[in-house]
Amino acid sequence: MESGVILDLVYQALRMAAVLAGPVLMALLVVGLIIGILQAATSVNESSVAFIPKLLVIAVVLLV
Repeated sequence: MESGVILDLVYQALRMAAVLAGPVLMALLVVGLIIGILQAATSVNESSVAFIPKLLVIAVVLLV
């Protein structure tokens, strides 16, 4: 195989991974940021408070 073909396949694989993982990661980033701000404002530092909304968001995003 030529190196150009291999580089093109690697580029396409990385682009596909970014396209598939991007929406899920962006949704989790937004939810995590909102929960982090709320936890800092209310001084509630429990991990289960952040886990449940993230679990729900990832389920909804994957279903969509």
